[in-house]
Amino acid sequence: MINLEEITIKISPELAQIYRQASTETQAQIQSKITALLESQIMSYHQEKLKKFRETMDKCSEEAQANGLTPEILKEILADTNE
Repeated sequence: MINLEEITIKISPELAQIYRQASTETQAQIQSKITALLESQIMSYHQEKLKKFRETMDKCSEEAQANGLTPEILKEILADTNE
């Protein structure tokens, strides 16, 4: 069985009443659809944030290379800070 956790969301009183009056089977279907929607939205949000992070890292790398930073110099700098 899947481990589920309860959360609280705000909805209109009309929707709340309809949900409460729905059969257990219908409530389970609604919960499943809401879960799928939340997963989709959260994954999309995280993917967008990761994309922006990678773009920022790429820009930093390009700027560092344009300013003369090479992989060798970076290794040397990192080695000096570890000592």
